[in-house]
Amino acid sequence: MLSNFLNSIKKLRMHKTPTVEFPKELMMTLSFIESGCLATSLNNMTVFVFKGSHNEIESINKTIQIFFGLECIKRPEFPSVRMYFDLRDKSNKPYLFDYFFNIESDEDMKLLGKLLEQDYFDILSFDSRITHSRRIEITKKDKEKIEKVLYQARA
Repeated sequence: MLSNFLNSIKKLRMHKTPTVEFPKELMMTLSFIESGCLATSLNNMTVFVFKGSHNEIESINKTIQIFFGLECIKRPEFPSVRMYFDLRDKSNKPYLFDYFFNIESDEDMKLLGKLLEQDYFDILSFDSRITHSRRIEITKKDKEKIEKVLYQARA
């Protein structure tokens, strides 16, 4: 338990909020959702954008642990890979987000596959603009899980 905690702390690195301009298509999509998570490609890397109200984003920015995982969902109506995020604050209060990569979408599968080539991914907090970013390390064990889920998705 302690090693998991220390590992998640090690993975979590805060860094200066990037000055990034989102593509117009992404900005339009963000304008239609009140709260949620989107995956996109920035600088040839997969990043995740967490959107919420100003208060929600402020709370998320104060989290000290971030866990993530994947699962393959082979339902005929929406075959997908779910990537879920569990952000925890000092009181261990969870903030849960997930993103569903559509298995039938080449673009989504490229975004998921790109994670195998990366040593980290960024989480960008967004209310009406990017307010904060976090860099999450992708370990060798994480990459093995991603590869396994990709294999299941393609089978």
